[in-house]
Amino acid sequence: MSSDIAIELINVKKIYRLTEEITVEAIKGISLKVHRGDFISIMGPSGSGKTTLLNLIGTMDKPSSGRIIIEGLDVTDLPESQLAHVRREKIGFVFQAYNLLTTLTALENVMLPMLLTGKYSESEAEERALKLLSLVGLEERAHHRPIQLSGGQQQRVAIARALANDPSFILMDEPTGAIDTITGSKLMALVKLLNETYGQTFIVVTHDPSVAMVAKKKYFIRDGLLYEGSEKSLHNFNASFSDSEINRILQAQLKLLLTDLKALKRRRTEGKISEKQYENLKSELKRKLNLLERSMRIEI
Repeated sequence: MSSDIAIELINVKKIYRLTEEITVEAIKGISLKVHRGDFISIMGPSGSGKTTLLNLIGTMDKPSSGRIIIEGLDVTDLPESQLAHVRREKIGFVFQAYNLLTTLTALENVMLPMLLTGKYSESEAEERALKLLSLVGLEERAHHRPIQLSGGQQQRVAIARALANDPSFILMDEPTGAIDTITGSKLMALVKLLNETYGQTFIVVTHDPSVAMVAKKKYFIRDGLLYEGSEKSLHNFNASFSDSEINRILQAQLKLLLTDLKALKRRRTEGKISEKQYENLKSELKRKLNLLERSMRIEI
């Protein structure tokens, strides 16, 4: 059974050795638990250890000491080959610069992570990708390449791609840094809605107080230490969705979950997963369906 904790850091430290005599302690013993369904922000100025912490959470760097556990799996000492598998299966990434493949369409960018896992047939990956693009309001742009999309649209494609493999959590690195304030406000409203109605776990690392304030739980990092709460200067983004937009997003989420259930049954029939794996994955899908149904009763 999957853990209720998406990721846990236990007394994590990161020390860089610049010379024989000079070391820099970038992270000074941080402990953090992020539960499934959490939406947290980590804010801090340049040089605070924010980027180092992001790299540790995303398994792109290893701690000097302490443990990092993702859904009950201790990843601290795993070799890079296994960490690549963890990143592909367990973590969704959204970067400031979008990092979309410019030669692929929006649809193909979202399909690619699914095809790399081998869990989905090409037709299933295409069906899920279209539903994910519908979820972020870009189904009509599915066959456009990144150069044909605005910054805000590219970042929404990046969110759809991050959701592709149903990750334990999505790690967002300065997600509004390359887009204007109004577009950024709308983007964070979408993230908030996905968290509330779909139960998706988000960890947002930012220097922007407006972005940090949208999260349910707020942390502040300074001098390599993490503090719960936020600076008094934080203020809210002022974006929201209309009832029709909320209804569209909820309906897209429902269709996506039903598609996932169909693919799961196909994998069991073909013997690609055990009965126990099937029951565990089906239980997680039902949990999301129940959460979504509650949201639909409230919103619609």
